[in-house]
Amino acid sequence: MSDTTTVQLALGKQKIVDDLRVLLTDSEEILRLATAVPGEGVDALRERLRTHVDSLQLALGDAQSAAKQRYRVAVDNTDRYVRDNPWQAVGIGAGIGFLLGVLAVR
Repeated sequence: MSDTTTVQLALGKQKIVDDLRVLLTDSEEILRLATAVPGEGVDALRERLRTHVDSLQLALGDAQSAAKQRYRVAVDNTDRYVRDNPWQAVGIGAGIGFLLGVLAVR
């Protein structure tokens, strides 16, 4: 049950990151297009949008760094487990292979 929740949270986080990337791309395009529009109100809006885009870029960079770090920790823990328990790892791999084989035959 907790594994399902963890997967759902990971997928939810990935969806948020993807949505933020789209928002960032769209915002940068709006900024590019807004440079041709004159006016004080537009200048203020452009500056606010630039501030938000810069902040979003920083947040995405931080999220990406954190994700890479968690990935590295998971890889290290998996590697350590396999080295400490080679026969259990082989058994788990064989079991997963068997299940995939059964599913592939259907």
